[in-house]
Amino acid sequence: MSGYNDPRRTSDRDRRRERSPSRDTSRDSRSRDDSHGRGRPQGNYDEYSNVQYGRSGHGSYDDSRSRGRGGYGSDRGYGRGDSRSSSRGDFSNDRRGSRGDSTHHSSASAEKLPDLPLSVPIPENGRELRLKTRDGCGTVGRALTIAVNHFVIQSLPIVKVYQFDIRMVVPSSSQRRGSEKVSAMQQAKAVLKAQQLWGDNFVFDNVSLGWSTDLLMPIGDSRTVFLDLNGHTAEKPNQVEVSMRNTGALNIKKFVDYITTSKSFGIQSSDPEIEDTFKALNAIYRQDPASRFITRPKSTAFFVRAPSLSLVLQSTGGVLEALRGAFQTVSYAFGHLSLNVDVVCSAFYVPNLQMVEVAKAMAGVSPQQGLHEIGSTSMFRTGCERLVGMFFVVRHLNAVRNTKKMRVQRLSPNGARETSFEELDRSSGQSATTTVESYFKRKYDIKLLYPNVPLLVCKDGMFPLELCYTPEGERYKEPLQGQETADFIKWATSPAFVRAQQIMDNVKRFAWHTLSIPASMGLSVSTSMLYVPGRALPAPDLVYGSGTSRGEASGGQWNLRGKQFLKAARFRSWGLMYLAGGSRQADDSTLQGFCKSLLNSLGTVGIGTPKGPPAFLRGNPQGDLKEEVTELVRKTGGHFNTKPEMLFFLLHDKANPQIYKVLKSVCEVEFGIPSQVMIVEKALKDKGQMQYLGNIALKVNCKLGGMNSKVEEPLFRQARYMMLGGDSSHPSPGELRKSPPPPSFCALVASYDSSCTMYSAVATSQVSTVELIGSFRPMLKELLRRYEKRNNDLPGAVIYWRDGISESQVPEFMEGEVKDLKATFNDLGQKVKITIINCVKRHHTRLFPQSERGDKLGNVLPGTLVVNGKKDFFLVSQSALQGTVRPCHYTVLLDENDLSSDDIHRLTLNGTFSYGRATRSVSIHPAVYYADQVAERAKLHVRATEDGAELKDVHDDLKYTMYWQ
Repeated sequence: MSGYNDPRRTSDRDRRRERSPSRDTSRDSRSRDDSHGRGRPQGNYDEYSNVQYGRSGHGSYDDSRSRGRGGYGSDRGYGRGDSRSSSRGDFSNDRRGSRGDSTHHSSASAEKLPDLPLSVPIPENGRELRLKTRDGCGTVGRALTIAVNHFVIQSLPIVKVYQFDIRMVVPSSSQRRGSEKVSAMQQAKAVLKAQQLWGDNFVFDNVSLGWSTDLLMPIGDSRTVFLDLNGHTAEKPNQVEVSMRNTGALNIKKFVDYITTSKSFGIQSSDPEIEDTFKALNAIYRQDPASRFITRPKSTAFFVRAPSLSLVLQSTGGVLEALRGAFQTVSYAFGHLSLNVDVVCSAFYVPNLQMVEVAKAMAGVSPQQGLHEIGSTSMFRTGCERLVGMFFVVRHLNAVRNTKKMRVQRLSPNGARETSFEELDRSSGQSATTTVESYFKRKYDIKLLYPNVPLLVCKDGMFPLELCYTPEGERYKEPLQGQETADFIKWATSPAFVRAQQIMDNVKRFAWHTLSIPASMGLSVSTSMLYVPGRALPAPDLVYGSGTSRGEASGGQWNLRGKQFLKAARFRSWGLMYLAGGSRQADDSTLQGFCKSLLNSLGTVGIGTPKGPPAFLRGNPQGDLKEEVTELVRKTGGHFNTKPEMLFFLLHDKANPQIYKVLKSVCEVEFGIPSQVMIVEKALKDKGQMQYLGNIALKVNCKLGGMNSKVEEPLFRQARYMMLGGDSSHPSPGELRKSPPPPSFCALVASYDSSCTMYSAVATSQVSTVELIGSFRPMLKELLRRYEKRNNDLPGAVIYWRDGISESQVPEFMEGEVKDLKATFNDLGQKVKITIINCVKRHHTRLFPQSERGDKLGNVLPGTLVVNGKKDFFLVSQSALQGTVRPCHYTVLLDENDLSSDDIHRLTLNGTFSYGRATRSVSIHPAVYYADQVAERAKLHVRATEDGAELKDVHDDLKYTMYWQ
C-alpha cells in the first residue's frame, strides 16, 4: 500500500501558480518494460493534484437527479434508475500542472475553440436514459474515483426513427468498364444529389443503410431514382441508380431493455434489431465530423491539417507528416451508453508533393540527387514499388479530372520513352503506335524531364511520375522505421494531463450539442467525462534468492541492488563475436575489459560464470554471417572442449537489422545455443554500463533456463496450475500488398513450474490475417508433453490468456481454440478446469485520477482497477516513463475454476510483476507478452525453400528456456 497512501493535495491557489506545458503532443507511448536499477523519475509530485474533466454532466457515480420527460429506466417500465452528476469544474482551469522541463502544451493554446455548455438539455423528441454505473470492484485495495474518456448519451428517441436499405449501382448505359460498382467519388456526388430524395434530416452510413425521422415512404415500400452526375448527356450518360426501401422503425425499447440487463462490454447481441440501433447511433454521430474532417469510409478517426495538429517528419525527407486527430465511437461500457472520445495520431503523405520526390524518399535517396543519375537503378525502382496501393492526383487534365484520386496498381517495366501503346484517332477511327513520351508532348505540350523512370499504372491509364502528386488526406500505411519512429513518438506522446485536455478539445470540435440531426431524433450527449468507481490494488512482494524486501515494488518498479536471482543459471563455455562497423572501433584491450565487467555483473546476481575469457572472433558485418557464427561455435567448442553454452555478439547501433535476424536464426535453429546481442555504444560506455549489464543479466538468466524472481500466488498452492498464452502476429498493410503476402505467425506459451514463472513456447505460420490459431491442438499437445516431462503429471487447472480477440470473434474463438483446448485434455484422459481470459490493449479507454493524485505525468498509479462488468475489468499494472498509460482490458469468457473477482484481479496484477527480463511491472499478463514476442521471433526463423519459405522449429536444446527474451 505504500505506493498509494500519500495524502498530500494541492490547493486551488497552488494550482493557479503552476505553469502551462510548452509543446503540444499526444498518443500513448509504450511503457519501457526493461529496466534495472532505476527508481521513480524525479519531479514535483505536488504539482499534479485533483483534476476536473469537463464542465458538467455525468460525474460521481453516487449522485442522481432526473430531468426531461421521465426517463428510460424509470418507473415507465424501461429499466432502473441511475445517476446524474453535479456540475464539474472546467479542466482547462483546474488542471495545468507540468514539470519544469515539460515539452508539451495543450493544442488549445494555438487553436481557439468554443466553450462547452454547462449542461445539455434533453431534446423535445428524447427521453432521458437512466442507467447505473457499475460497481463491484472487489474488496481488496483502496476505493478510488476515476474519470474515463466516455461521454454519456443522456437520452434516446421517443419519436420513430425509420431505417432504409439503400443500394447504389451504375446503370448499364453509364458503365464505362462493364461494372455496376459505384466508386467512392460517384457515391459522394450521388449522396449530394439524393438530398432531393431523402431530405436534410437523413443520415447515411456511406455503405447501405440510412435513417430518418421522416416517413419517406410506407414501411416495406421501395423507390428508385436515377441521379444525373457531372457531364451527363443523352449521348454520354453518367448516372447512378439509387434504390431505397423502408424496413421499419428502430426498436428503441428493445435496445434499452438489452443494455439495462447486459453484463458485457460493448454491444455483442446477435439480435439484428439491437445491432441496427447501435449502427444508427454510430452513423448519426459520425455524419457531421465525416463531412468536415479528413477520414476514411467507416473510420472512427478524424483529422484536420492545422499547424498545432501536424508536424512534418524531416527524417522521412519531408514527404510524411504526423497528424493528431480525434477518435469517436459509440460504446456501451461501465454500465452506460456513451461516446468514447480519444486522441489518435497517424502518418500521412504531405499533400501536393510531386511523386518523384516521394519515390526518392522511399528509395532513401537525397532530395538533392538528380533522377538522371539514379532513375533507372534498381534502388530507385524499389522505392517506386512502395508507391503501389497509394492514391495520387494529376494537374494536366481538366478541372474535374484533376480532382479525381487514382490508385497505383503497378509500375510499368520501362519508362515513358520505351513504353508504347496504340493511340486511337477519334476523327478517323484509325490507331497508331506511339510512345508515352511522344503522346504527352503532342497532346499536352509537356516535355518529360525523366522519360526513363517507371510509369504509374492505374485503371485510368499510365502516368509519368513527374506529373503525379500526393492528394489531401493520403494515409501512410507502412510501419515507420528507425528515426522516423522516434520522431513520430516524440511528437505524439503526451502526459496524461495533456491528453485529457486534448480529449476535451476534441469534444469541443465535435460539438454534439450544436448538431441539429441528433437533436431532432431526441439524442443528447454529456460534455464531461464519466466518473466511475475504482480500486487501488496492493502490489505483490517479490521473492529473490537473496535481498528480498517487502513493499519494494509498490510503485511498479524496483532494482537489483543487493539481490541475487531466485534460481541462478550457470554456464562454463562461452564465445564472443565483435562485428566491427562505423567510425568507432573497439580494440582488444577494451573488449577484454568489457568481458571482465560482464562476468562481474552476471556473477553479482548469482549467475555461475566461467573463470576465463571467452573464445573471441572478430566478424565482418558484410561477410557470410552464418559461416562466421559456425566458426565461433567451432572455436568455442575447441577452446572449452564442450558445446558452447552461451554466445555474445557486439554490434554497433547503426548495424543492418538483417544481421540480428541471421544471428538469432542460426543460433536458435541450427545450433540450439542461447545468444545475447549487445550494442557497442551502450555496452562499452562507462556511464550507465552497470545498469545496462544488469538488464543483460536478467535476459541471460532467462535464456539459460533460470528464474530471476517469483511472486507468491495463493492459488498456485491449491492446484497444479498452468498459465497458457496465445497470440497471432499479422503482416503490415504494406506487406499485404505483396504477391503472395507473407504469412501470419501464431504462438502458444505455457508455464511448466509450480510458480507459473518459467515458460516454454511453440510457434507456427498460417494464412495472412487469420487471427485464430489453426494448429492449436498439436501446439498444445507439445506444450503439455513438455509440462508432463518436467512434472511427471499434467496440470489440473489451466488459465488461457488470449490476446486481441474482438467482440465479433468471440463466438468463433469459443468454438475453435477453446473447444480444441478441452478436446486436447480429453484425448489425454486428463480432467482439467479451464479459465479463459481475453486480454485487449488495442482500445481507446483511458483512465484519469480524480479522487486522488496520480503520478507526475498525471497517470493513475500501477494497480488501478476499474470494473466494467462481472469478471470484466480494466487494469493499469505498469508505470509509464512518458506519455499516457493505457489500461489493459481483461474479460473472463469462461471460468470453470470458479475464481472470485478478487482472485482474478490479484492473479492478473501479480502476473505482471513476474515478467522475466524487467525490474518493472508490465502492461499485460506475461503469458500474453511472451506469446507476442515468440510470434515476432518466429519471423526470424523463416528459411527460403524451393517452394517458397518454411518456418523452422527451434532447436530441442532450447525448449525449456525462454530464448526469445
